[in-house]
Amino acid sequence: MSIPENNVNAWLIKKGYFDRQPKKLSFKSQSIEFGSQKLALPTAIDLLTEEPLQYRFGIKWIRGFEFTVGRKYQLFIKNGDGETIKISFGSYYGINKIPLFNQYIEILNQLWRSYFDGLVDQYLELFKQKVPFTLANAKFDEFGIKIKSVNFIKEEEKSLPWTDVGTRDYQTYFAIFSKQAPSIINKGYSYLDDWNTRVLYSVVQTILMRRERQ
Repeated sequence: MSIPENNVNAWLIKKGYFDRQPKKLSFKSQSIEFGSQKLALPTAIDLLTEEPLQYRFGIKWIRGFEFTVGRKYQLFIKNGDGETIKISFGSYYGINKIPLFNQYIEILNQLWRSYFDGLVDQYLELFKQKVPFTLANAKFDEFGIKIKSVNFIKEEEKSLPWTDVGTRDYQTYFAIFSKQAPSIINKGYSYLDDWNTRVLYSVVQTILMRRERQ
């Protein structure tokens, strides 16, 4: 995996304002390092057997007795061996709120450019070659997508042809549903709780966009 040149690839992360032992976060071609943790990255990728790198992210609000007192930025990264790095830092009572939010966005953007943008291209190439694959528990092939829709508490796999695939993107989750029966066949993917929702979003949206142009 290649790291774009002329971009920031390292940050000092403090859990909170009074943290006196910040950890260094670094994005490298062979690993992601955070403090003493080192997450090895795959040198060879087979998307038909595994998802080589996954991530999830989001903001959790910190609530006091009567009102919100801060926000916690969270990012989890997992490799194909199941090893995980958790990056978390927060802003309390508005202290450094804007700089920390900017740092959070900068880290997410660079993480995407460094590792996941190219991964999306590889999934799209599989689709172009009509090779079935699975991403974020959704199954893709040239005819459509299979999602696990909850129906009366029971989760069932539903097949949607591409002509019937609808999507909605919200601040905290991405939804795939049937255009003909949206209230019956649908699946939500949380950016914070589900792995690689952002990758799923990019792959699905690109496929639908390209189909519209045909």
